[in-house]
Amino acid sequence: MFIQKYNTYAFPKDDTSYLKLFDIERYGKKYWLYKTEEGHTIFGVIRHVNKDGSKRIFQFSYDGKEFINKTKHITNRPLLNAHLLKMLPKDHPILIPEGEKCRDACSEMFNEFFVTSWSGGCANYKKTDWSILKGFTNITFLPDADKAGVQAAEEISWLLDEKFSVQAKVVSLPSYLEEGWDFADEIPNKLNPQQLIAEAQVPPKRTGWEDIDSDILNNRWVFISDSLKLYWCRFTKKMYKEASLNLLYKRNRSKLGMLPVQYLHAMGIEVVDGTAYLPNEDEIIREGNTKYLNTFRPNWLAPLSMSELEIPCEAIIEEARQHILDVLCNGNKKTFRYLEDTLSFDFQHPERNRTFAWVFSSKQGTGKTWFFKLLTMIHGSLNVAWVHTDNLVDKYRSYMKSCYVIVCNEIDISGHGKSTKLDKLKELITEEVHPIEQKYVDTINHKGHYRLWASSNKPIPLNSSNDDRRITFVLCKKTREQLLSKDPDYFTKLWANLDDWNWIRRFYHYYKNRKISDDFNPNEPLKTQSRDELIAMSRPQAFKDLDDRFEKRLGVFDRDVVNSRDILLDLRHEDDARTADKRRPMYDRIDEMVIHNWLDSIGAQSIWKNQPCSIIGDKKTNRKRYKAVRNIEFWSTCIDITLLRAHMRFKYEVGDEDKDGFSKEKLILDIDFANGGQGTLVTKAYIPLVSENKNDVY
Repeated sequence: MFIQKYNTYAFPKDDTSYLKLFDIERYGKKYWLYKTEEGHTIFGVIRHVNKDGSKRIFQFSYDGKEFINKTKHITNRPLLNAHLLKMLPKDHPILIPEGEKCRDACSEMFNEFFVTSWSGGCANYKKTDWSILKGFTNITFLPDADKAGVQAAEEISWLLDEKFSVQAKVVSLPSYLEEGWDFADEIPNKLNPQQLIAEAQVPPKRTGWEDIDSDILNNRWVFISDSLKLYWCRFTKKMYKEASLNLLYKRNRSKLGMLPVQYLHAMGIEVVDGTAYLPNEDEIIREGNTKYLNTFRPNWLAPLSMSELEIPCEAIIEEARQHILDVLCNGNKKTFRYLEDTLSFDFQHPERNRTFAWVFSSKQGTGKTWFFKLLTMIHGSLNVAWVHTDNLVDKYRSYMKSCYVIVCNEIDISGHGKSTKLDKLKELITEEVHPIEQKYVDTINHKGHYRLWASSNKPIPLNSSNDDRRITFVLCKKTREQLLSKDPDYFTKLWANLDDWNWIRRFYHYYKNRKISDDFNPNEPLKTQSRDELIAMSRPQAFKDLDDRFEKRLGVFDRDVVNSRDILLDLRHEDDARTADKRRPMYDRIDEMVIHNWLDSIGAQSIWKNQPCSIIGDKKTNRKRYKAVRNIEFWSTCIDITLLRAHMRFKYEVGDEDKDGFSKEKLILDIDFANGGQGTLVTKAYIPLVSENKNDVY
């Protein structure tokens, strides 16, 4: 059968005489057959390794009568296994290395991909029929580690874009690899194949810097108007300053008659107000009259194949999940479920904001960094910023323009200006539009939301309060020594998972498809025991001193109702006594404002509608505002001034039906007449909650 499209004959059906003809059977030569989309074999490639280690590669075809070792007459050569490629869905991942041998090695290494190749090496890609790739959305080229291989891969990528509007990525190989290395060779220990594939990028278009008109035609530049000086290059995915563009197009100045940047604007390049970094969004985002340039770069992890799914992902990642439960979550299943819900939410809804951060505190070497490395590999290193605390809350936060996940591996919000730092941190977590300052450039408005993960070796890495809705804090109790005592290879095994991209894909698949708990709220942190401990430890020393007197019922705190001025006078009296006893004053740093703040921190409530009232002494001259600090619900609603006066004069307790057997409609009055109502219980009196005198003076 003569096939006009390829200008050659198809191999006769069931004719394998070429095996003997070219000594394939005798010497065990490696060979590959190239078939058309319809399944007709039209040529083969033979690779033979000589005794001295040299290799010989030649091709053979059929001329209508016999097999010949020539293929020059064949045009529009198909890709290897084109008949199988044709049957794939358009979103199936395709990997295209250089050469058949490398293709075979990659097929074993990257089983989530359909791996193919073209014949003849990098110099003959133009003889290949690439039209079969039209419509495919996930194509990655894997060149050899040489200049010619990289150039060929980039040129094929450009060809696919220009002819078929197909965006094909090219893997960038590290510089330490030997010239000519490919994936059929021994893989260095420090090389992570899966990560290389995952970080492949569409190469910038080949338009030259000196051709300003071509760049305008290809919509190369976007001007960030908020900055007044920044230009985004769609090809290199980088920002350039105005001065840089004038230098890049220096050759054009004489013919332009103006500065290159002036020419760009005169020709009407695209203008936006600010930048954005939002997954699953368009390049240009419009909100009202504001335009944002979205510079997000997606990370792609190959989906699991049907054969891989035969083994449940949960079983494969069980040890890692157990580590997260036992170490990061202190064995608390509620905390563990909330952390898993967070992971699931982040992977399933990258476009939505999560307005709280996770902060882990533990001793060194317990696996926090391992967890953050895992998240980095899943989200993609291009989308994750590892920052120091100083950079986290600094006014210059340029890293925010190129990430949506932030890792701070040693967070420390303390010392001078900690309140300002905390405010900056909360803005970073909560808001969706952020001012970003750059040196010598005007502040720009950047749209983005951030998943913040942080850790510290300090027990109090930052201060927190009861009304803080931005932090889920876990104080990890287990130590490295405890973990190693049970298994000396514990961390070796844990870290080994990060070298296995198939394992990472399973981890991602599990949480990508896991059902999020109905009660999970991406805007509410989990209230953990560690958080309560952090809040307690975060309290200022002055608050702790007042807490101590309050708990011990010292001074004016022996009553349920207090006045801030009375508290201060009580503290000053205490300090005078300490000074007289030649001891250092304890409460000299506490003023009335501190007391007011402390009362708010413990939830004290105003009584008598926050109006001045006379409870002790002369009713006209001793009117004060009081707050209830115990039995708050009762006293904040009490309208009987008689009971308030009785309480302040005689010290009574609010009745508790369960505890005392008395109705809550009564008060238990403890009176020690010998000490003016201050001391040992002598008798109990029961006073009605409502005074008989409704016109009592308040």
